[in-house]
Amino acid sequence: MNRFKNKIALVTGAGSGIGRSTAVRLDQEGATLIIADINEDQLNETKNMLTNKASSAMVLDISDLEQTQACFQSVKKEYKTLDALINVAGILRFDNSHEVKIEDWNKILNVNLTGTFFMCNFGLPLLLESKGYIVNVSSTAALGSHAWTAAYSASKGGISAFSKTLAVEYGVKGLNVNCVCPASINTPMTKNPNLPKDIDTRLLKKIMPVDGVNRSPDDIASTIAFLASDDALHINGIDLRVDGGLLT
Repeated sequence: MNRFKNKIALVTGAGSGIGRSTAVRLDQEGATLIIADINEDQLNETKNMLTNKASSAMVLDISDLEQTQACFQSVKKEYKTLDALINVAGILRFDNSHEVKIEDWNKILNVNLTGTFFMCNFGLPLLLESKGYIVNVSSTAALGSHAWTAAYSASKGGISAFSKTLAVEYGVKGLNVNCVCPASINTPMTKNPNLPKDIDTRLLKKIMPVDGVNRSPDDIASTIAFLASDDALHINGIDLRVDGGLLT
């Protein structure tokens, strides 16, 4: 497939996991990419995987207002347009809800939710011009109950609600906004979960797919590529679960 030939796409969280897989997938389909991540070394590793020499990489903290604003000023200057914005960047930690520290709560909300808002807010003028696509990575934590993820679940629930607002508000202007809600994906973020001590192990069953198999980030990347392409032209404002039947 060559769905992204002559298309410009920006992918956050591209240094690893779902973000890296998404960048590689879009590159394979012909996209010119702006990949962003807070980790410069990992970002450069991803950049070296891309074949399109017109693509670029930028170190970016999406929770920083000035950095995100400068990001889109750079995109407009260098590429003139933007066809797809894919917000993957996020952080996760597990705590008993009564033990969540306010600094951890704020950090997770600032990165996951406010960072996604900043990216959409500054990206909207370019995306409205191109009648483009936004794909935000939410989570099954936004749709169901995941123990020990108070801040993370709140942030992802906010992303899903915010995305629906954008879908309705700007759908009449030709913009598509959707969420992917993954679960049970092998990524660096979930590899060593550092769960609280003395947990009730019965609750672990609620974060495993029905087939007991964790999937590759590539399986999410293919879903994102679909939602960011014209194949998804008539899909707007959804939370698309890619979870192996976890919430079924």
